Amino acid sequence: MGDGEPAERRRCRLCAEGRPCVYPEIDYLGGQTVAKLFGIIGDPVENSLSPAIHRLFFDQCGIDAEYRRFPAKKEELRERLRELRERNISGFNVTHPHKQAVIEFLDEIDLPAKEAGAVNTVVCKGERWIGTNTDGTGFIASLKEHVADIGEISTLIIGAGGAARAIYRALLEEGAKRIDVANRHPDRAAWMVERLNGGRAESRVMTLEDCERRLSGYGLVVQTTPVGMAPLDGRTPVSLRHLSDKALVIDIIYHPKETVFLREARRKGAKTANGLPMLLHQAAFAFQKWFGHLPDIAPVREKIDQILEERSC
Repeated sequence: MGDGEPAERRRCRLCAEGRPCVYPEIDYLGGQTVAKLFGIIGDPVENSLSPAIHRLFFDQCGIDAEYRRFPAKKEELRERLRELRERNISGFNVTHPHKQAVIEFLDEIDLPAKEAGAVNTVVCKGERWIGTNTDGTGFIASLKEHVADIGEISTLIIGAGGAARAIYRALLEEGAKRIDVANRHPDRAAWMVERLNGGRAESRVMTLEDCERRLSGYGLVVQTTPVGMAPLDGRTPVSLRHLSDKALVIDIIYHPKETVFLREARRKGAKTANGLPMLLHQAAFAFQKWFGHLPDIAPVREKIDQILEERSC
């Protein structure tokens, strides 16, 4: 396709064939073919920070690539993935609600993804798509900003979804000796513990009501449910009445920057952290899967913090 071709004719092959396509803009930027295409697929993805993060990584490393949002409802996943295959996408991230559902469309998944039962990153090697999960390693990297000896801290995980499984597995790999799990449906938490633990740590499964009464016994509390972000903002999954003021409380939600859960923990005197560090670290590890080296997250964090501040205004 020549440089002088009119912009209105710069269309992707799917559009040219008259087939449905909701992303006609992603193949050409400024009249030039994108060398490498990456993105995030999920629903919703309109407010995802991943495009901003990865574009900053690309700029930092001098990589000619583009990162886009690919909105896809549950019933649209198959068709959207087929479109991405036809576009020869180089790699993509997966977010809610597709972290489990995407697995059947991949050629291979690695051990972290298999044990977590969820994929958040796909590496595309030609026609072969390989799923992995960087949520766990991203969480551990963010946790190490606060905790020196992970093995000696008693942990409570609230939730039993894909992120909780990745975090539980990563804590086991770090030698954590006690990891309890509370969930609205304890059978899901019990399945997670049975699937992953292998006798490596002491783990108690409990209801959300039970964990409220036991909170004083934990040095680390990790909130992994969607409660606290839209449309569930303004809510908290459990009461923190019995929380220890010596605890570190992490909510993996990053928008809003301080959920009701974190605000209550801070008022109890606990140290708190939101999900932005985990997001940045897991994105860096995904980048490493695609390009073979880790980017520096420090300058990126400052700019993403600014974006979040602007969104909060």
